[in-house]
Amino acid sequence: MLPDMLDSLFRPAAYRRFCGEPSGRAAAYVAFLSVIFIGALGLSVKLRLAPLFDETFTWLETSMPTLRVSNGLITSSTPGPVRIEHPTLKGVALEIDTTRKDPITPKEMVGLKVRAFLTSNALYLENDGAVQALDLSHASEDRPTVIDAQAYKAMQRAFDWVFYPALLLTFFLLFAASLAFFASIYALVGLLVSSLSGADLGYAALFRIALHAQTAAALLRSLDTTLPVPIPGLLIASPIVSAVYLWLGIRGAARPGPDAPAAPAPEAPPAASA
Repeated sequence: MLPDMLDSLFRPAAYRRFCGEPSGRAAAYVAFLSVIFIGALGLSVKLRLAPLFDETFTWLETSMPTLRVSNGLITSSTPGPVRIEHPTLKGVALEIDTTRKDPITPKEMVGLKVRAFLTSNALYLENDGAVQALDLSHASEDRPTVIDAQAYKAMQRAFDWVFYPALLLTFFLLFAASLAFFASIYALVGLLVSSLSGADLGYAALFRIALHAQTAAALLRSLDTTLPVPIPGLLIASPIVSAVYLWLGIRGAARPGPDAPAAPAPEAPPAASA
């Protein structure tokens, strides 16, 4: 796939081969570009998001009191009001008061400047001035649950095993689907370009050309995920770059190959008789 990528970038004549390649090879090339994007995205997640998630779980392990859920009630190792603030994310704070059973009002949440409030029977979440109450009074009575530092460590392990693979798989599928979707759009444009240039190319051939024409834009999008600052104007530059490669690809595919039969030489006029 690497030679195909280099040919897509630097050899317009290679598009003559791309327009006739099998569907399986075209799909493999889409997967190849998607893997490059996922590798870049994984690096970005590792450098930016993973430390924040690790810090959050460490914060929960060291700051949260031990909670016990039993018979529809929540008890805490620190029963009175306890305020817990995230060390990095400003404005992310939680209030715990397991001695309280009264509902929490939006006004109280705003006054306390917390995003969540845990009482003995409910969890209240604030969102844009509105408060959503999660009733915990129906928790299982026969299986008490203890939430302590060990529980948060287990949560972190489960999070690492589930969240990151699910995130990468989701973006892999989305990126591959976006390449196919835009290729279908570019192929329609290619029909017009092909007719104007005199190239005899069908939609299927133009679709394959459009897949390879997105190589440069796909690499730019992959690079963009790893940079601390987004590439300026990438949303506008990507379709322009792809359109230029589409035009070059159509021209390259329309040119006769080196093995194509040469046009017959014109016959010499008969010699004049003396």
